[in-house]
Amino acid sequence: MATTSNTYTGNGSTTLFSITFPYLDTSDIDVYLNGVLKTLTTDYTYANATTIQFVTAPSNGAVVLLDRSTDDSALQATFFPGSSIRAADLNDNFDQSLYTSQETANKAVTATSTANAATAAAAGAVSTANTALSTANAAVSTANTANANASAAVSTANTASSNASAAVATANTASSNASAAVATANTASSNASNAVTTANAANATAVSAAADATTAISTANGAVSTANAATAAAGNAVTTANAATVTAGNAVTTANTASTTAGNAVTTANNAVTTANNAVTTANAATATAGNAVTTANAAASDATAAVATANTASSNASSAVSTANTANSNASSAVSTANAANATANTANSNASNAVTTANAAAVTANAAIVLADQAINLGSQSFGDLYLATAGAPGSKIMNLGDLTTGCASDYFTGESGSGSNYSCALGCASFSLGTL
Repeated sequence: MATTSNTYTGNGSTTLFSITFPYLDTSDIDVYLNGVLKTLTTDYTYANATTIQFVTAPSNGAVVLLDRSTDDSALQATFFPGSSIRAADLNDNFDQSLYTSQETANKAVTATSTANAATAAAAGAVSTANTALSTANAAVSTANTANANASAAVSTANTASSNASAAVATANTASSNASAAVATANTASSNASNAVTTANAANATAVSAAADATTAISTANGAVSTANAATAAAGNAVTTANAATVTAGNAVTTANTASTTAGNAVTTANNAVTTANNAVTTANAATATAGNAVTTANAAASDATAAVATANTASSNASSAVSTANTANSNASSAVSTANAANATANTANSNASNAVTTANAAAVTANAAIVLADQAINLGSQSFGDLYLATAGAPGSKIMNLGDLTTGCASDYFTGESGSGSNYSCALGCASFSLGTL
């Protein structure tokens, strides 16, 4: 394969770089530094016909490329009827064709290499895309699982919250019942205190009644003594005795009445004492019951407090569970979004890989066509116009030597004889036809 370019690596000091391939004109040489096309005179000059000299030495590691790109917009030489054809002009035209075909062949090889690299890269991209797609699917599955777990957590949290609310309601009811029990116990204690007070008053009244009865008995006894004295004095005076008898009778009646009254008072006092004792017993029982009620109420209040604390803890745990569930739901949503983005990226990578394969295939087709054309151009460059014409079958004036599509845009590249005598020729190269004169 013919050399059509030179590649060098800069070292920061070297400015001269050799051109090792032939060329027709300095304008056909493109100079690149790290892939950037440089400008003649501004960035470099020609030290001589085979050496490029940079104005500033390329930096260490910089890539210097000297590439031949022969101008194919027009032939190097044009021939007219009756004019002479110089060997130098023919050689220049053939060199132009040869150089163009060499550059095309080299570019075709480069295109094939690039296409192969693109195909390999596309295969790698497809593999990466498949991996990304698999990862995305796994992420979607994980996200769905997380979402299901989050939903279950939310359901559990809602149940815990409901149970906590029920516990709070039960605790509030227990607290209310305990308060009512305390109120009832306080009322019972107050009633017991009142009963004790009443019993004490009844006992005091009974004691007083007993004292009054004793006084009445003493008075009655005194009356009897007086009556006896009056009876003894009655013998001394009838009038006085009668009067004393009457008085004594009255005294006896009064004493009897007082004795009866005193007995009744004693009975009433005894009844009062019994009633007071019963009241004390009832009061003591009421006090004990009230104490039990207070104890029960205190226990109920303590249980209610514990229930409220438990309910508060359950409510707090439920809130934490809801928060955790919400976080899990949010993470699940983020995971789904990430999975969707990964899936989209995988699809894009897969599409890009397919495009790369298509581009690589097209490049391979173009490269193969370029190689065929290059072979045709090389075969043409090894013969003269006369040799080609004479070797072509057909009558003079009707011979057509098809050269293939050497130029872009027009598929009419051929040589043909025009006069019918085999002496005058014209050439159609590209879209324009021109005379070759007489060979």
